[in-house]
Amino acid sequence: MTVEIEENPIIVALDGMEPEKAFEIAEMLEGQVGGFKVNDLLDSMGPETVVKELRKYGIVMADPKLHDIPNTVANRMCNYANYGANLVTVMASGGIEMMTSAVEITEEVFENRGNKPPLTRVVAVTVLTSLSEEDCCLIYGMPVKAKVLSLAKDAYIAGVDVIVCSPQELKFLNQFRYLDSLNRITPGITPVWAAKPGDQKRVTPPSVAIRNGAWKIVVGRAITQAPKEVGTPVDATQRILEEVKKTRAEIKTEQEIND
Repeated sequence: MTVEIEENPIIVALDGMEPEKAFEIAEMLEGQVGGFKVNDLLDSMGPETVVKELRKYGIVMADPKLHDIPNTVANRMCNYANYGANLVTVMASGGIEMMTSAVEITEEVFENRGNKPPLTRVVAVTVLTSLSEEDCCLIYGMPVKAKVLSLAKDAYIAGVDVIVCSPQELKFLNQFRYLDSLNRITPGITPVWAAKPGDQKRVTPPSVAIRNGAWKIVVGRAITQAPKEVGTPVDATQRILEEVKKTRAEIKTEQEIND
């Protein structure tokens, strides 16, 4: 089964591996997934090198989770935009002014480049998937859903059009129609056949995330360390794509019935 890259929601997390292994997997999955997320590779290889190399295989989601004063974030975001990253994360907790500065600088770089793609999109991270309900209350003084909503509102005001939240908050956010313009990327995606998610606490299978409106799903070890009984990273990817395709077909049928 093939899914067009633009329609393919899978972003593979290339975390915690040597560069050679990461690029080997990226090359293997070229055309099979929508793109790749990088975090620690940005440090070990340098963002310019890793972004330009990975763009050969799909879209690049650079995940530095920028969180600083507005001017500093704008300076760093300017670099990522010039390197050609498609998506770059900032921490929504950095505030509206910080996020606004990030959005403005990416637009400025795009215009200075003569509107030549890609336009780097700022991605605002809400509450990390590693945080439980108790953790969130201790850190932020409120439940997960309340904090995710608060940070999503700030991102919307700042002009950000992509946020990161766990798949468990998707259905809740759908209640707030004014946030419909926010595309949602969800880590914490764990197929039923995959190993336990490790440090991620707010997780769901791919089908639940897609049904509840995820734009992109970030999948790491379920693909990069696919269980032996599943096979290769390509085999694991195909299983997830089958689940995505089935869920999308079910949603379409339900909509047709309701119409």
